[in-house]
Amino acid sequence: MSLDVRDVLAPGAPDRTRLLLARDVVFHSPVADYSGRDDVAHLFPKIGECLTGIEPLREFTDPGTGSGKGGEERQTVTTFTAGVGEESVYGAFVQQVNSEGQLTEATLLLRPLGTLTAAVSRMRDALSADPLPSRR
Repeated sequence: MSLDVRDVLAPGAPDRTRLLLARDVVFHSPVADYSGRDDVAHLFPKIGECLTGIEPLREFTDPGTGSGKGGEERQTVTTFTAGVGEESVYGAFVQQVNSEGQLTEATLLLRPLGTLTAAVSRMRDALSADPLPSRR
């Protein structure tokens, strides 16, 4: 089972996002790594505000990585396009979901570099205005 990248990165829905995340979730962004449900649930909607019009292109799923309890975790890679302001970005969202359907680990990759830089700038501004729970 995989989660729809549009649901995970839904703008303005941190409470709904929390329900999708395992307590000890880890997120690898293009800039830093984050851990814990509170911080990741705070980040994902903000990313969804920076990346507009996410359109999934392809999805690749590994039937079981064997890395979770009982070997029941599944890893999925979703490629997508989105907008950052007036620019287009191509991305990949790598997710690992446990047997309860909760996201345990995620990685976000974006290109090209110029658009990634614009997205990072927008995220920096968003987090300056509304810091992560762990940094308040």
